[in-house]
Amino acid sequence: MIKRLLAAGAMALGLSAFAQTQIEFWTYYLSPNFDNYIKSTIADFEKANPTIKVKWVDKQDTMERDLTASIALGKAPDVVNLWQDSTFAGAQNGILLPITQVVPRSLLDQLYYPNVLDIFTVEGQVYGLPWYGWLDQGVMMYNPDLFAKAGVDIRSIKNTDDLLAVSEKIKKATGAYGWLPPVKDPNGASFLGRFFLEGLSIYDKDGKANFNSPAHVALLQKYVDAMKNDVIPQELLRKEAFQLSNELYSQGKSAIIVGAPTSLNRVKEANPDLYKKTKIASAPLGKAGIQTGGAMDLVIPKASKNQAAAARFALFITNRANQVKFANVVPIVCTAKGCESDPGLKAKSDDPLEIGKGMNSSSGRLINPGFKPPKNTDDIYKNFNDNIEAAFLGKKSAKQALDDAVAFWNANAK
Repeated sequence: MIKRLLAAGAMALGLSAFAQTQIEFWTYYLSPNFDNYIKSTIADFEKANPTIKVKWVDKQDTMERDLTASIALGKAPDVVNLWQDSTFAGAQNGILLPITQVVPRSLLDQLYYPNVLDIFTVEGQVYGLPWYGWLDQGVMMYNPDLFAKAGVDIRSIKNTDDLLAVSEKIKKATGAYGWLPPVKDPNGASFLGRFFLEGLSIYDKDGKANFNSPAHVALLQKYVDAMKNDVIPQELLRKEAFQLSNELYSQGKSAIIVGAPTSLNRVKEANPDLYKKTKIASAPLGKAGIQTGGAMDLVIPKASKNQAAAARFALFITNRANQVKFANVVPIVCTAKGCESDPGLKAKSDDPLEIGKGMNSSSGRLINPGFKPPKNTDDIYKNFNDNIEAAFLGKKSAKQALDDAVAFWNANAK
């Protein structure tokens, strides 16, 4: 099916016959770790397209600066690996080619998940072919012994409300914590994510913060009560949830990790016996039915002199077969349609990490980039976190904390 679609796309692009062409392909921080994969994939492409040669250049922290300079000098690369913000900026600055000028939109809709195409859509035009993605929630990893002691059936956990309820049951029965949700991670305003995942707004239609409605207050209060009752530890106010989850889980002091399956590498090192017992399940979702995350893409500069060949190569690199191969090298999340049932992503053993990687890589249909951060982000997020902490410590009511955070946000997001 994929081969037929790509063949149809090639015909639509007039790619039946090329004179000898060399295209330049830039990636971002993929060398040297993934040299074998990239080089072998390029070799496969060149074998199938003998009139096109690909020169691969891996860029690192100078990517955006070098791209701008190369275009100005008339030496633009043909295919470039970017991310959401840089794609948006490039589209706005007029240096990127709308992909739909060289690839029919109908073909894009057949090849990629619509939610990921949306990430690279600017003013109705798609500017990037989705490539490798990531998820923030990932999968759920759990200790079956603690579940059994608490009488918890994994099938009863369908959403995050169930996750909190089960955590309370585990704590009462075993003394161990269940799930440790991000409350005040140092790398952002974690609790805003809880609102977003539960389908609650961050902004109103005019772009003003509005996360202090009764529904927002009730959600915050639910988690404040969980901490007050020691269902979730107060240490979450001082330590990143990812780090604390790994520490306590490895010690048998918590039953659940929700996150990237690679978390298990730490468990494997710290407690090999527990690692072998660990079971994997889909991450329970909030009411919005999404996972926050993102993806990298491949774009074509307007200044490329080989746009048709570039499009053919970009379609090849990002096709489902090659994304699945990449996912078997490193646990990326595939963004091509059909990955949710691709046999190449099924675990090849009962190793917990292998099972988790397969489940994670096949979940690209759930990727959502989340809400747009405000301007003056550092100050606003610090104020938000301070208010959330005040609510959890009982220094402010949940309502007062959110009212104060919204007021500061709207006064300072300039």
